[in-house]
Amino acid sequence: MKNNINQHVTETDIKKLAKDCKVDLSRSLPPPPVAMFIGQLDNQVTLFTKGNFSIVTGKAKSRKSFLISMLMATAVKGSFQNKFFCKSKGMNILFDTEQAEHKVLQVSKRVCELAGVCEPDNFNSYHLRTTDPTKRMEIIDHVLETTPNLNFVAIDGIIDLAIDPILQAEQASEIITKLMKWTDVYNIHIVCVLHYNKTVSTLLGHLGSFSHRKADCVIEVAKDSYNANVSFVKAIDCREQEFESFAFSINEFGMPNIEQNFKPTKSITSSKPPKQKAINPNNIDSEIHDKILKASFRVFKEQSYADLWQTLKKEVSVICGDEVVDSIGDNKAKAFITYYLQNELIIKIQVESKVIYTINE
Repeated sequence: MKNNINQHVTETDIKKLAKDCKVDLSRSLPPPPVAMFIGQLDNQVTLFTKGNFSIVTGKAKSRKSFLISMLMATAVKGSFQNKFFCKSKGMNILFDTEQAEHKVLQVSKRVCELAGVCEPDNFNSYHLRTTDPTKRMEIIDHVLETTPNLNFVAIDGIIDLAIDPILQAEQASEIITKLMKWTDVYNIHIVCVLHYNKTVSTLLGHLGSFSHRKADCVIEVAKDSYNANVSFVKAIDCREQEFESFAFSINEFGMPNIEQNFKPTKSITSSKPPKQKAINPNNIDSEIHDKILKASFRVFKEQSYADLWQTLKKEVSVICGDEVVDSIGDNKAKAFITYYLQNELIIKIQVESKVIYTINE
């Protein structure tokens, strides 16, 4: 009987939710209010909208926190160096999950200096690094709920809002669900920092995948390899109109400044990893094939099928060098055997109960 009651309650709740979610075509809803603009005064485009969240990403030490400082200063002051503009008023909050209290204080004072106010009454910051990971979302929940007239929020390090949202899809989903709930309930925009993978320029794990799909805007920060003092900012994915890429440098006082008319070098990290060339035995010169075969049969003149494709997998990767990265796949290595048999560069011989492969002399 108890189970039937619970089932009845659940079905009733779902019916109510479905009714609440049904779109009323007779309504007229305005577009979401703009949280922040970017561009010159005479050519502004929407950067962030309220009721949404965005991601700032990039490799370690690319100065993502400096961009967050500029965005927060914009929200506090209303504008920043004729590049960012925030027309809405209210309380602005920075949550930092990565850095020690001393560093968070330093970043917070940087925000104040950039905004031109020593102790602004519309800005608070919180250091969450030393708190239990399971409590961090609860702390943010409490602060947002008890802060009147919220305007703009930044979370530097959303990966630390759970124990392992990179590998655990459930934890990643919980973080994204929270971000969407906070932005909707409080009608604010939340900009979040999430690092790239160490090896490739993609957002980290499940959290990266989920956040990219749901974010209002994904922004990349990358250092210029030829000018270490300059970082380049570009839009990776925006629901609104994409903004023009720009750069900022750090002055002698440790403060960021927007660079005018800066052009990035070709070495600046791209958001997409370079495409690898497809390796194909039909597109390789005969001289290269000779080298591959000689190397493959240098030690063992006769090999089984399994031994040969594994040897080829290694030697093709070494000899073709620029054509492949690390190694070719198993199937590709086996395709080389087929190619060599068809072109009579190798032959297979039946020896008692097994088949062996050798170079066709």
